[in-house]
Amino acid sequence: MEASREVERESKLADALISGRTPGPERSVGAFLLSLPVLLVPLPSLLGGLALLGFYRPLLFAAPFAAILFVITAIFRPRLNRLPGNAQAVTRQQAPQLYDVLDRLAGQTGTAKLESVVVTTDTRIAIDRIGWRYRRVLRLGLPARAVLNPQERYAVLAHAMYDDQRGMHDRVLGAAEHILDELAATVQPGALDSAGNGKLKSSEGVVVLVGQGSDDQVLHSRLVQIADAVLGPPIRGYRRLLRRLDLSGRQRREYRIDRRIAELVGSEPTARSLERLLLADTGYRALERAIRRGPISDPLDVLRRTAAEIPDHELVRVIRLDQAENGRTDADHPRTWQRTRLLRANPTPTTSVFAPSKDDELTAAARAAVRDYD
Repeated sequence: MEASREVERESKLADALISGRTPGPERSVGAFLLSLPVLLVPLPSLLGGLALLGFYRPLLFAAPFAAILFVITAIFRPRLNRLPGNAQAVTRQQAPQLYDVLDRLAGQTGTAKLESVVVTTDTRIAIDRIGWRYRRVLRLGLPARAVLNPQERYAVLAHAMYDDQRGMHDRVLGAAEHILDELAATVQPGALDSAGNGKLKSSEGVVVLVGQGSDDQVLHSRLVQIADAVLGPPIRGYRRLLRRLDLSGRQRREYRIDRRIAELVGSEPTARSLERLLLADTGYRALERAIRRGPISDPLDVLRRTAAEIPDHELVRVIRLDQAENGRTDADHPRTWQRTRLLRANPTPTTSVFAPSKDDELTAAARAAVRDYD
């Protein structure tokens, strides 16, 4: 029910934008204020652990309880982004044309120049903030890049540049949503939290108790169920309210980004880039199979051949399936079919872009990423 209401709200917003109306701000003050108390969730555990170590004696008894509190703090802390283990750096000397394109895009989008690019074997093309230094790194997923033509790659890179322009509002909401997701997952019963139903069953006239765990398992199961019944509804309700308050503003920002990219390369290449990214999973599966087969075939050649041989009817099928499932790139973006509908409802002419004439600048890094694939 909640999902259907969200789809309905997104459709109304898209209809309003198509008709030329842009109701409401792009950032919700209410969502920001609602996020601030959530950021304090790890604080009591941290202060409690420090207080135990500082004031409780003997220290031998205080240390284990303090360690538990510190673990709770670590679980609910905002996470630092890290690169995949097989990510391979690409320097300016290795890919001068790619960096030239990125420099031009930085000027067009009003963002700082990128100093770091890595190649990965996943399907993600985005700028991530990595580590404690919050270093800007462009991740180029080989399967996603392979299914795009140069014009579409330009559109996807431009979107990554615009998406990176996030301020304090977006970071605070992201951290709060992470903490709420962790809290909801903590209190929600999982497969290991059930001690069985302990039902009585009759077999050949003998009544036996089946599916019943030990006393400790039963106690654990009951405690988890009580925690979910008491804490689960308010946590999930708080999370839904936060997302609902920020939904319209977040999606207006993404629609505005799509329109800006359409002004750079044209509405049709921008829409096609969103649709062709749906084929990235096909490229990923082909690459994974080629890697698993070992030296029988070159995984990069298999990926290029697979991307080139995907028929048009397969793209149409994937687009229809994505629309039927109301698919989206991630939680921050509107439904893909809504984005393409908006782009094509307000068409802009296709313009020529500066794209690399050579496609082999990333070959060395791509082969290294494939070799390190787990």
